[in-house]
Amino acid sequence: MAPEADQHLSFGQAVSRLAHKTRQSFRTSSEEEHNERVIYTETIFQALASAGGMSFVTVFLVRLGSPAWLVGMYSSLPALVTTLTVLSAGVFIQRQRSLVTTVNWSRLIFRATFGAFALMPFLPISVAPFVLVTMRSIVAVPGAVLNVGLTTLWGSATTPRRRPRMLSTRLAIQGIFAAVIGLLAGQWLQRAPYPLNYQTLFLTVFVAGVGSVLTLSRLRLPTEIKPPPLERGKANIKDDLKGLLPLIKSTPAFRDFALAAFVFRMGMNMPVALFPIMRVRELGATDGWIGVLLTVQRALSVFTYFIVGSLASKRKYRRLLWIACIGVGFFPITMAMAINPTMLLIPEVIAGIFAPGMDIFLTDTLFRVSPEDRRPSFIAANSFLTNLIAFAGPLLGSLLAGWMGLRMALVFCGILRIVGGFVFWRMGVGGSRERLPAAQVTS
Repeated sequence: MAPEADQHLSFGQAVSRLAHKTRQSFRTSSEEEHNERVIYTETIFQALASAGGMSFVTVFLVRLGSPAWLVGMYSSLPALVTTLTVLSAGVFIQRQRSLVTTVNWSRLIFRATFGAFALMPFLPISVAPFVLVTMRSIVAVPGAVLNVGLTTLWGSATTPRRRPRMLSTRLAIQGIFAAVIGLLAGQWLQRAPYPLNYQTLFLTVFVAGVGSVLTLSRLRLPTEIKPPPLERGKANIKDDLKGLLPLIKSTPAFRDFALAAFVFRMGMNMPVALFPIMRVRELGATDGWIGVLLTVQRALSVFTYFIVGSLASKRKYRRLLWIACIGVGFFPITMAMAINPTMLLIPEVIAGIFAPGMDIFLTDTLFRVSPEDRRPSFIAANSFLTNLIAFAGPLLGSLLAGWMGLRMALVFCGILRIVGGFVFWRMGVGGSRERLPAAQVTS
């Protein structure tokens, strides 16, 4: 009887364990779905901020009569500050007990600064642009914490299998609301008296920040982000450059991604300051028409995000997302060919079709080439390199435009983007030739 009792007991234990695993599976799935719903809801507030006041700051600078170099500094100086602080931000995030709390505080400070831009019209017009650029540069410090923390949060909120669809759905939802908000914002700027139109728009950025904080507070992350134990002979990121190079060298897949991204992102950042100058000064586009252009791009991106998100969940299609990086190269090229504001619709359509695939490719590939237990450090390293390029890119773009002309500079930047897309393919980034050990691959 003893063997039968032992056998019966073993069977009972097996059933009990199976039931426990099933309950755990349902609970985990429920938490993942809950987190995804929270992220989707928060995306609405993100759209209100990004498609509203944050989209029109450079246009506001141009309306204030800012010189081209100062418009370029609006993008370059914050990137420089981020470059100097993001490695420390990665270490800071790695050692926080509550990732959500850290993200919320940094976001609130960041958005409150944009809300304070509403005070700029009260300053002398010769001073206001410089104060605005200075404030934007200073707030890049909490912005660096926000960037690393939020990206880490997205990677932790759901499973690697569900992550591409979550990212695409999130961006699609943002596109839906951003299309409407961007259109309304452009019409508001066109019809409301100055400076009330811009002041109201900047205040909504702060309101959206409060909404984001309240929404993200409902997240339930599966584990706390804690610093991993240091291992002898293993690179550990520091808050200086000494830790960055060993970190990149120690992970071949991340190294290839960083090299390919350098070429591509240089082409992305060099024309940043040239776009508003081309739209406003060269072609004479109004605020209302700029709002329409942004709405067209965002509306198209909604459909593209859903399509790309569905395809990206399948490995054979996910390998091909690098093609989208080539597609966005035609955005500055077609803008350079425009001879009136109406023709600006062509580059916006191109962006609406290809930018979603580029976004998902870059974000998901970063997650996949970053070891999960040290992801904040790798995200910080990626952000360091990204912002280093974002600092130098607009300045180089402005110099290039002064040397060869605005339109030829845009064409050059488009060609550089296309070359960067082919570099992703040639180095096998995001494809079958990645050399990250299987144990470190997160999806």
